[in-house]
Amino acid sequence: MQVIPAIDVWEGEAVRLWQGDFGMRERFSRSLEAVGQRFLSWGVQRWHVVDLEGAKEGRVKQKDVLFRLRQAFPSVKISLGGGLRTEAEIEWALQAGFDWVVLGSAVVEQPENEVALWLQRWGAAQFIIAADTRKGCLTTQGWQREAPIRVGDFVQQWRDTGIAGLLCTQVERDGTLLGPDVAFYRELQALASPVPIIASGGIRGPQDLESLQAAGISMAIVGKALYVDPTAPEWIQKYIPS
Repeated sequence: MQVIPAIDVWEGEAVRLWQGDFGMRERFSRSLEAVGQRFLSWGVQRWHVVDLEGAKEGRVKQKDVLFRLRQAFPSVKISLGGGLRTEAEIEWALQAGFDWVVLGSAVVEQPENEVALWLQRWGAAQFIIAADTRKGCLTTQGWQREAPIRVGDFVQQWRDTGIAGLLCTQVERDGTLLGPDVAFYRELQALASPVPIIASGGIRGPQDLESLQAAGISMAIVGKALYVDPTAPEWIQKYIPS
């Protein structure tokens, strides 16, 4: 099991949302570099960054801030999501040095053949597809809309494309520290294999990570727990690849 810290960015600051609600933001740091330095001091060499303003507006909004963060930590592998819905946005992210582009709304709303061309142009292994859910259905437009697509059907559609992973955030649990629905992830990983499901939403710490690992999940994005749990620097050590 590998833990990937989340850095969610709103107006240049690190924040956390409650259940994907942009109106319920909790600020954790004015300095993204300070957050990154803390994670790096723990030995974590892979992060997940989200442009929350971009997710809401449908285009990358904080390019300068995101680029500075990317340049400040050249040794860290970073995936970027939030507002990446066009070829130009993808090209910017990869040229800026981000290791993976996370596509969500674009995969649901753009023609499938167009997304396939993106994967072909840049290499499918540089893409993670987001299958964010609320009550089992996909959400789009920054978690503000529900798409009439069952998440199981969606992951099966993309599992044979060579992508790096399928990121599934349970929006109704995100930011709540209520724990993930482990049975849901077990079923989803069985449908998505051989592509790894990256679990996200509500993860509290080792008890949830161990349960997810037992369910066949090999990666998990952890947000709020890493910001509020004073024991996080200790337990995260078990979930850093050697």
